Amino acid sequence: RISSSATCLASSSASAAGAGGGAQESSSSSPINPKTFREGEVLGLRMMQDGRYEDALKAFKQAMKLPGSRSDILRTANVAGPSPVGGSKGGTEGRRVQTLDEFEYQAAHYNMACAYASLGNVGESVANLKKAFEYGFDNYATVRADPDLESVQGSTEFERLMEEVDPRRFNPFKVFGK
Repeated sequence: RISSSATCLASSSASAAGAGGGAQESSSSSPINPKTFREGEVLGLRMMQDGRYEDALKAFKQAMKLPGSRSDILRTANVAGPSPVGGSKGGTEGRRVQTLDEFEYQAAHYNMACAYASLGNVGESVANLKKAFEYGFDNYATVRADPDLESVQGSTEFERLMEEVDPRRFNPFKVFGK
């Protein structure tokens, strides 16, 4: 994870301390009510810092269902008959939506990988790292050095994934099939 604490992956350049917005969390029994991905992400990062890894996972998963920073238009057919602009499908209606961008997906999956690693779940941690890489995350040095991933680093699954995504890294034992 990468952020102001040097171990959190934030999806934007805003610091975790200044981007809380409407998400309120004053005690471990308070409800988690972020309104945007960024609020949910910040909430999850705070929980990670507090050692509340299960709660952090819930926050990150919930954040992925919330509006992100990418603006998009969702079009749906709404008019029967010929389209006013040609074609036979009819007109469309559009509404503006906020979706997650690739950096938000990278951050969410990387942070979930860190939370799963902290809980000792190597398989889920590596699966989420793989998703972060699929969304374009490519800071392999960070992944190899992140203390939050320490319980996963060195595992067969982790090494296999890292060899797959970062084959340029020299492995002197590869000659011997290791």
